[in-house]
Amino acid sequence: MDEDRREISFLPWWPTCQRSVEAALWLLLPILPLIVGLAWGTHFDDTTYAALRCARNLAAGHELTYGLAPEFPLFRAPFYVLALSLSAAAGIPIPQAALILSVLGWSSAVAAIYTLGRAVRRPVTAVVSAILVAFSPLVVVTLGTEIPWAIAWGSITVAAAIKRQWKLQAGALILLMLTQLDVSTLGLASLLLVLRWIEQRRFPLWPFLILALAMVGWGVMMVQQLVAPFSLSHLAKWVGDIEQLVRESEFYWLFLSFIALGWLGIAPKARWMGLLWVAILIMRGSEAAGTMLGVLALFLAGLGIDWFVEWVRAQDRLRLERRTLTVGLAFVAWLPLGAAQLTSLLTDYPHRPVIRADLEQQAATWLQAHSEPTETIFGSERVGYLADRPTLPWDGRRSDQAELARVLQTLNKKSPAYCVSFNSIGWDLVTRTDWFREYYAPLQTFVSPHDATSPFVVWGYHAGRFEMGEYRPLDVHLPDGVMLVGYRYWPDRVQAGDAVYVSLYLQAMDPVTDVFHTVARVTSSWDGERWAQQDTIAPPVSSLVGWWQRGQPLAQRFVLTMPDEIPVGAHQLEMRVAAPELKEFLPIYQGDDTSPVERIALGYVVVPWQGEMDSAKSVGTNLGDQITLVGFTAPDTISPGAGFDVTLYWEAQRLPDEDYIVFVHLLDAGGQLVASHDGPPMDGRYATTAWIPGEFVPDTHHLVLDSQIPAGTYQLQVGMYRWPSVERLAVAEGSGVEVSDRAIVLQTIRVR
Repeated sequence: MDEDRREISFLPWWPTCQRSVEAALWLLLPILPLIVGLAWGTHFDDTTYAALRCARNLAAGHELTYGLAPEFPLFRAPFYVLALSLSAAAGIPIPQAALILSVLGWSSAVAAIYTLGRAVRRPVTAVVSAILVAFSPLVVVTLGTEIPWAIAWGSITVAAAIKRQWKLQAGALILLMLTQLDVSTLGLASLLLVLRWIEQRRFPLWPFLILALAMVGWGVMMVQQLVAPFSLSHLAKWVGDIEQLVRESEFYWLFLSFIALGWLGIAPKARWMGLLWVAILIMRGSEAAGTMLGVLALFLAGLGIDWFVEWVRAQDRLRLERRTLTVGLAFVAWLPLGAAQLTSLLTDYPHRPVIRADLEQQAATWLQAHSEPTETIFGSERVGYLADRPTLPWDGRRSDQAELARVLQTLNKKSPAYCVSFNSIGWDLVTRTDWFREYYAPLQTFVSPHDATSPFVVWGYHAGRFEMGEYRPLDVHLPDGVMLVGYRYWPDRVQAGDAVYVSLYLQAMDPVTDVFHTVARVTSSWDGERWAQQDTIAPPVSSLVGWWQRGQPLAQRFVLTMPDEIPVGAHQLEMRVAAPELKEFLPIYQGDDTSPVERIALGYVVVPWQGEMDSAKSVGTNLGDQITLVGFTAPDTISPGAGFDVTLYWEAQRLPDEDYIVFVHLLDAGGQLVASHDGPPMDGRYATTAWIPGEFVPDTHHLVLDSQIPAGTYQLQVGMYRWPSVERLAVAEGSGVEVSDRAIVLQTIRVR
């Protein structure tokens, strides 16, 4: 450094005011999230209300399950739920108590982040990260939850590990897992305990107890993960949230550079531990995991700014006193990041779900006045909480085919008394289905011109209504004097992953007292392999009180989802009747036939072929004014004793009258048969009565030559015939002239 250079200081008062400024920061930083949260109000995310309902039931001494499914908030966040229930017992409304607890949690988290920055001896990191967290949009999306407290305790455990304050770390870990028992917190606890073992090479008593608790928690979580299918669908939501933030402020792009600098600035051991924890958070995908990732990113951004300040100071190019340079650079680097955070909060504030919450409150008030306390609602958690009714929660956001099938299966199994829909793609798909319209009627509508989710509609369940002509009629006698009078299903063309929706229309000929199971299933027509199956009780349990009387109709609904491995072909859709224990199928009777059968064929569910015929030779010959042979592939030369394939490409001109058999014959010069293969199309996988005009059906037949066949030229012929009469379908050439032997000559094949 130039010895004659004089440093310029803009902060001569700093030495005398340093303690006062630090005290002001300790006071101001925790107040910021309090201001943000209280200004936002009790406009919580829908999933928050499961914990609120659990706390309310606990305070009132009611059962926690509402009679539907186990409530996990008490297991997941015992301290938080107990605190809410105690607040309710003290007369504080639970939503207000949840708001206060969560904003206090964020204030504690900000203080803990500041402490963590000081623990790593990064004062700039401490201040900048704490300010970024205090103004973060994460504050408002987690209001009403226990997540802020988990952030606070997690930060304290890390700071205690850095300072080697093991007793403090043990206490904070216990509070962390009692605040939120989740894969993300268990992963953090396990990694910190492993790091402690690496540092000390031994485990005192408290870490042993914490590790035991963590292992129990891991076991429970793993069981839950085995029950629930693994999915990374949350990544798409996270990407969408990030894109929305970037649209609100371009300054968010600056976070990437500072996060990268912060990541490179931490110690290698901590970097690897952090990478493992990030992997756990990404795999978990919960709301808590996303929030923890966000807070980690903000801390790394503060660390990156600190690293940037140190680098600029090391260059020694600015004639500023050290404190002035540090404060100035930190402020300049923080300013765009803070502006981005503040912009997001100000942008979202006018769009809080105030009007939507008011519409849900109106719907809940109506339900309280027009429903019984035990009647079930299918809708948002918030409506169920406000109405104080048992709830099957669905947020209506997803709109894919699998989600539609899952929703209809839920409605089929549970048949809730009321559904509360709002304006969304998911709800629109559900409410437009024939099934939903058949069983639910709109009862009340709540509208506001100022909310995109309006209108909110309350739907009420009613017995299935159907009239003759709306379904395919049947005359099938089921057990206990029940008639299967008709059915319908859609679609009849599917691909792997699609769902087939089936309705069976039953009618009681006498009052029904016994129960049985009706079973709808999709099986292979050729080998009986089962691809999809669903069963339901007939009559429903609720009907046993006497409402299903003589002559009263009942519609049963099934959702059959096709597996990924289902092959191309026409698969049989059938129904059966099983005993209540599902151990045996019961006999059923068709019409006046006294011979019992086990199943009734309802039709075909077809997985069409979607390939190309690029290498096929064109034919275009008509068979029986029903089917056209479009093209084929076959070898021109073969050897004695060899096998070869002939692939035929068929297309129906109209729906074929019968299920026909295909013949493929190889004839010598004298018309004698030397090789052949007869069988239904696609070895029975695609019956001709399931063909639809415009669809191509690839049909491969395997022929084998005799090893003693002489060399020469042979003629390849194909056609179709009825079974069992073996009457061939008429073959008409392009000119319309009918071929006498009713066979199509494809080509000659040379045997070498």
